[in-house]
Amino acid sequence: MRRTALAAVLSSALIATACSNPDGGSTSAEGASDADKNDTVVLLTGDELGQYNPIGVHGRSGDSHIFEGLYRVEPGVVDKQPELQPVLAAGPATANSDNTVWTVPVASGIKFSDGTDFGPEDVVATFKAIQDERSASEEASTWDFVKSVEEKDGNVVFTLERPFAEFPRLLLNGIAPSEAFDFNNLGPAEDSELNTKPVGTGPYKLESLRADEAVLTARDDYRAGAPEVKKIVVRHAPDENSRAQQIKSGEGDGTILEPKLALDFDGQDGYTVTAATSADWRGITLPSGNPFTGDAKVRQALNYAIDRDAMVRDVLDGKGHANSTFFASFYGKAFDKDSQFTHDQEKAEKLLDEAGWTKGADGIREKDGQKASFDIIYFPNRDAARLDLTLATVSDLKKIGVEANPVAIEPKNISADQVHTTPVMLGGGELPYTVDSQIYRLLHGKYAVAGQGGKFDNASDYSNPAIDALLDAARSESDADKRDELYRSLQREYIENPAMLQIAYVDHMYVTRDQGYKTSPLVLEPHSHGVTFGPWLHINEWTKK
Repeated sequence: MRRTALAAVLSSALIATACSNPDGGSTSAEGASDADKNDTVVLLTGDELGQYNPIGVHGRSGDSHIFEGLYRVEPGVVDKQPELQPVLAAGPATANSDNTVWTVPVASGIKFSDGTDFGPEDVVATFKAIQDERSASEEASTWDFVKSVEEKDGNVVFTLERPFAEFPRLLLNGIAPSEAFDFNNLGPAEDSELNTKPVGTGPYKLESLRADEAVLTARDDYRAGAPEVKKIVVRHAPDENSRAQQIKSGEGDGTILEPKLALDFDGQDGYTVTAATSADWRGITLPSGNPFTGDAKVRQALNYAIDRDAMVRDVLDGKGHANSTFFASFYGKAFDKDSQFTHDQEKAEKLLDEAGWTKGADGIREKDGQKASFDIIYFPNRDAARLDLTLATVSDLKKIGVEANPVAIEPKNISADQVHTTPVMLGGGELPYTVDSQIYRLLHGKYAVAGQGGKFDNASDYSNPAIDALLDAARSESDADKRDELYRSLQREYIENPAMLQIAYVDHMYVTRDQGYKTSPLVLEPHSHGVTFGPWLHINEWTKK
C-alpha cells in the first residue's frame, strides 16, 4: 500500500519542565506517572532542536532515532574500520565488473511511523532530493559522482560516473517517505516540513517540539520490538557548564561535555564517563591564496613547528590522539605510521630560512616586505577546544617567528574570499568509514575550483596533481591491498607538500547517570557527535539490568 499524503506526527501535548526524580532514577516530564519516570531518559544538548530533515545533515552517519539508513556501522568496533550491517537493505550491495553500478536489495515489511509502507521508491526519492540543487543540501557534494538512482525489480540501483569500490560504506543517511518531496515545487531542505514533522522508519517518533525541548516516544509497532526506553526528552542547553550542573542536580540523565568538565564526574557514584574514539579531526586550513601559507615549504615548516602531543595532553586532557595527515591506525594497512609530521622546531626554522622567510628586528619573519603574519578564524560557538587549540598553535608558531592572530567569526558570516585567503580552524570527518570519504573532498584539486563542492571542501584550495591521481586511482581500485598501497604513497607525497595543519583526532566525552539500564556498545564516531551518538546511538536496544 502506498501513501496518498504525508501524515502529521506532532502531538498537541507539550511536555512541561523536567524535575529530578526523588528516588534517584531518571528525570521526566512534570505530571508523568511513576511508570513513565522509570522509562524516560532526559538528554541535554548544545545543538538547536528541530532540524530533523535527512536531506539536511540530520542522521547523515546513521545517527538518528527517527530515521534509518540502508546500512549502519557495526557497534562495538572502534579501533578499525567497522563492518556494515543491513537496516533498510535486505543484504549487501553488489557491483558490476567495474564498480560503476551498485545494486542494493531493499527490505520489505517495514513501516514508517505514520503506518505506511517503506519501499525502494523512498530511497530513490531521498537521494534525488539530496542531489537536487533546489534542496541546497549540505550533503550534495558527497554524492556528486552519482549519475542516477533508480528502482528496478524491488532494488535500488546507483549508477556512478566513475568506479568506486567502497561505495556502499556511504549508504548510512536516513531515508524519508517519497511523498515528503514535491519535485514539481521542491524548496530548500532547511525550509522543509520534515524538519519539524519527521516521518521515519526508526524506533522513535517525534511527539512534541518547541525551541527548548523535543520529546520522542517509542514506537510500539517497531519491527525489532518496542524499546524499553519509552520516552526521550531532549533539552536545549547551549552552555556546557550549565549542562554539567544540570546533570549534577538530577535535571538531566546524559550529555556531552568537554574533557575537563566530563572528567569531574569520573569516579563519582551513579555516573559513568565514556570517552568515545572518533575520526573527528581538528585542523587549520593553509590557503594557497595567502601570500605566506601558499608556499609549500612554509606549510611543511608550520607542520613541524607545532607540538601536537603537548596539545592533546594539555588542551584535550589526553582525550584524543595527535595526527597530522588525516590517516590513522583505524584505517589499518592504509595508514603509514612513518609518514607523520613530528615536532621539530629546528627543522621548521630551517625550512622557513630556505623559503626566504627570515627574522626581522621584531622577531617576526618577512620576505620581500611581506610579514609572516596571518589571522586564524575560529568558530566561537563550537567546542571550546577549537579556541584552545588555536591559541596553542599561535604560541608554537611564535617560537619560529610566525605571527598568528585568533579571530572569532561564525561560519555563516565567513565570505568566500576569507576562506580562500585566511586560515580557519575546522573540525571534520563526517563520513570516516572509508579513507576516500574522509579525505577526497578535503584534498582533491577539483574542489579548489569555484562552485565545486561545499563551502569548506578543500578549504585550502590545495592543488597537487600527484595527490589527485592517487585519490582517483584508490577510489576505483577494487583490490584492497593495492588500494592500501596507493594510500600509503599518498601519505608520503602529502608530507612533502601538505594542505593543512591537522592537529589531532578528538575523543567525544559523554556523561550518563545510572538509570539501571545496560547500554549499547559504542561505534567509531564521525565528526558528528552529541546525544544521538555515544551510549544513546542505539538507545532502543537498551535493556534493564
